[in-house]
Amino acid sequence: MSAGEEILARLAARQRIGHRVVVVAAHPDDETIGLGAQLQRLDDALLVHVTDGAPRDGHDAAAYGFATLADYEAARRRELAAALTKGGADHLRTLSLGIVDQEAMHHLPSLTRQLRERFLQERPQAVVTHAYEGGHPDHDAAAFAVHAACRLMAEPPAILEMALYHRREGRLVSGEFLPSTAQEPRTAIELNEEEIRRKQRMIDCFTTQRWLLTQLDSAAERLRIAPGYDFRTAPHPGELHYETLGWGITGVDWRRNAAAALAELGLAELEREQRQCR
Repeated sequence: MSAGEEILARLAARQRIGHRVVVVAAHPDDETIGLGAQLQRLDDALLVHVTDGAPRDGHDAAAYGFATLADYEAARRRELAAALTKGGADHLRTLSLGIVDQEAMHHLPSLTRQLRERFLQERPQAVVTHAYEGGHPDHDAAAFAVHAACRLMAEPPAILEMALYHRREGRLVSGEFLPSTAQEPRTAIELNEEEIRRKQRMIDCFTTQRWLLTQLDSAAERLRIAPGYDFRTAPHPGELHYETLGWGITGVDWRRNAAAALAELGLAELEREQRQCR
């Protein structure tokens, strides 16, 4: 049994995880959405946030009464700290890479290199991150950077991914992976009453994100061994969820950046070879 498979099995059995784990999330609150009920079980984990949670346009900050982006960013850090405490996970080490929210796609090469160096320092047995699902461009950027960083390592950790949200048949779908024929090991953890209450306490700490979190299914947490992705192709046919949000970011834009990053990192040829083998 691989380290990734063992972690999935132990989580499904409500057991503690002694393996060293790095969780790479795009924003403060993504870790809570994806595996909030499991965080307290991670004995040796680093929680890395790719972005600062504060979009540059300032609309979110102003909507919640913050005078500056710095004030809003600080509030999101406080929300995260409170949520980890409520979830019994304040023992996790945390790190923010500080990329501006919604802009991670413009930093894919440097983000990949930062994560590679962090993984070499931490030597985790597994990394947990986002699925490539078109829900948010920063989510997909986190997935890209984790996969690319691991491809640049001689002895990479296992990559596990959490299901957050995507668009399907014109509606938002949360807590499920995109339909796939892949057979990667996975687990669906149906939360019991105590876990649901604990996760809800964590969610309640993210007062600035309540508009989104109330739309998402929090009754189960789904994790799986990450499949191989070709980040130059769309995660699914049709409109991506983030294309509906009025941010002026399209999947074509995102994939163009991903293709350029693969070339800069020397991974474009490897990507082609892997696609031909599949």
